[in-house]
Amino acid sequence: MLRLRPHHLNCIPRFRGRGYSRAFCENMKEIKERFDGGEAYEIVFSADDICAACPNLVNGICTSREKTDAFDRRTAKYGTGDISKLCAECEWYAICKNNL
Repeated sequence: MLRLRPHHLNCIPRFRGRGYSRAFCENMKEIKERFDGGEAYEIVFSADDICAACPNLVNGICTSREKTDAFDRRTAKYGTGDISKLCAECEWYAICKNNL
């Protein structure tokens, strides 16, 4: 079973092979394939399976925690969909806004 932060439900459908590092992209690709294949997932409000390969995860804690927690709160409250309202300040927004 996948462990996913709420805001990653916005990221997964828009992922097109770009990311923080090669290791991150490989991990994200694998998770996207599992998600798209229908694997069950649980929502967590902490580091998840995608975060595991993120360079911003240090000792199990996100160095961008305030920002990612805000993305999680918004997604949990409003659901996925209009990323202009959910993720506009994300560093990947310019890439994601055209991918779905």
